[in-house]
Amino acid sequence: MSSFETALRVAIIGQEILVAAVLLFGRGSRGARLSGALFLVSVSAYLIVSDRLLSEAAAFLLPVLMLLAIIVPYCLWLFARAVFEAAWPRWWILAGFALVAICVWAIFVGGEDYGSDWVNVASIVTHIASLAAVAHSLWIAAKGRPDDLIEQRRRFRVFFIVIVAAQVGVVLVVELLLRGAEPAWLVFLNVAVIAILTLGLAIPLLRLNPEFFAPALAHGRTTTGREAEDLSPSESVLKQALLSAMSEGVYQQSGLNIRMLAEQLGHTEHRLRKLINGRLGFRNFSAFLSSYRIPEAKKVLADAGQVRKPILNIALDLGYGSLGPFNRAFKAATNMTPTEYRQAAHRSKDIKTE
Repeated sequence: MSSFETALRVAIIGQEILVAAVLLFGRGSRGARLSGALFLVSVSAYLIVSDRLLSEAAAFLLPVLMLLAIIVPYCLWLFARAVFEAAWPRWWILAGFALVAICVWAIFVGGEDYGSDWVNVASIVTHIASLAAVAHSLWIAAKGRPDDLIEQRRRFRVFFIVIVAAQVGVVLVVELLLRGAEPAWLVFLNVAVIAILTLGLAIPLLRLNPEFFAPALAHGRTTTGREAEDLSPSESVLKQALLSAMSEGVYQQSGLNIRMLAEQLGHTEHRLRKLINGRLGFRNFSAFLSSYRIPEAKKVLADAGQVRKPILNIALDLGYGSLGPFNRAFKAATNMTPTEYRQAAHRSKDIKTE
């Protein structure tokens, strides 16, 4: 069984490296490609260090491979953030995860110097931190799916993040509970499941169209929108209804989502999603709303008659549920916070009047 299992691991590693190379040298968002390739390489490293024959064969690379194996869940977390265009965490969160990974790696590499107690503590700490990263990856996939306008990416959320993260999560829980005493059949089952997931993952990744990894432009748009092309009669009717509703200020409704808007327009959610993404070029619904909300916010912020109006009230009037999402959307569109924009707008007016 051990020789067959090792051969299976080698086959999986070959597939992982192939898909990683396709991602690394492909086109599109650099963050998504790099984090995806790093995740696949780290999974390959895990397959090597967790096998006696392979780890002995690659003994001279073992310290590096061990570090890569430790950061598998973190790479999954980074890939989820990049490919699903979630907001990046603050630097101290990334630094904290990096510090945990490096400390654990140092203890594992120098296990004889630190002793078994330190190794056990390091193992528990890294498994808990890894479970937190995997859990947040699942949250990112689930939370962002309703807002996502790219149908292929919506399916990919379910297939990749949920299934793969669940696999990584199960492995972490088993390792945490059994603490290195996993039976041979369970180890083989884990490898077999990774093989199935890798094969299932390779096909969609190798067939992904450029739109999936296309970098977002201003307000989350891409160059793939085909607004200028001739619309079908049904698309023309839906587009006119959509533009009319937006001009009437429907975007100011708090908590507005694409399902609610589709119901108000009397059309299906799928057709509206296809129009906003395929024809207007928006990758997510919140970016589409921001394309109306942010210009309106800029007018209010630059209005001398509303100079004392709290920014929170402006955000709420425009449909944002709180100040945080408004600040992030405004800064992404203007590279300035609302406060900075207001100060700059009125400073320029003062200069003109002098």
